[in-house]
Amino acid sequence: MTIATETRTLIEATLDGDSELAKLTVAGSSPEMLAVHIAPGRPNRAIGGTTYHRRPPFRRETIIELVVRMQRLRWQRAAPLTPLAMPPVEADLQALHQKHKRATVGFECLPGWTDLLDAAFTWLDEIASDRQWAPDQIKEKYGTLRFYWHGDLPDLGDAIISAAEHLSGHVCEACGAPGSEQSANGWRSTTCPDHRRRRLS
Repeated sequence: MTIATETRTLIEATLDGDSELAKLTVAGSSPEMLAVHIAPGRPNRAIGGTTYHRRPPFRRETIIELVVRMQRLRWQRAAPLTPLAMPPVEADLQALHQKHKRATVGFECLPGWTDLLDAAFTWLDEIASDRQWAPDQIKEKYGTLRFYWHGDLPDLGDAIISAAEHLSGHVCEACGAPGSEQSANGWRSTTCPDHRRRRLS
């Protein structure tokens, strides 16, 4: 799988049901060349398996930017191998504490969300480095990411966090590959087909 193909798969899953998805374009053969275009604006109320009360708390361009940032980190971290050959491990997840000054709480999730969290923290620092805010808890709950925080973030910061929570429902918590939410024995998780098979065997 190429970075463009994997990125398209993630965006199609994340925005499934959105009226503008048919116009999505994804190009690029490397993290540096990855480019995505879709019409800006609010997605439909029901996207990617989630129905929002009024509308999603983020715009299309926010979720697209977060996916691109995550994918660049994912493919750069694994180079020269592919991310499937070199998924993130617990040490990569814990290294985010040293990389991001705001990553002050424990990560109560598996390492597959490392690049998603890295992308979110990087973007939040870019837009709110002078704001007083901090996470209270970052964890998996009912198969997706929960990012609780307090303080002063601009509206875009809140949208980035909401987009990260939505995107987590399409990223395998174990390895970071495209995945989907599943339920087994009353336990919900987001896994790729490979980790789903392992869990069931």
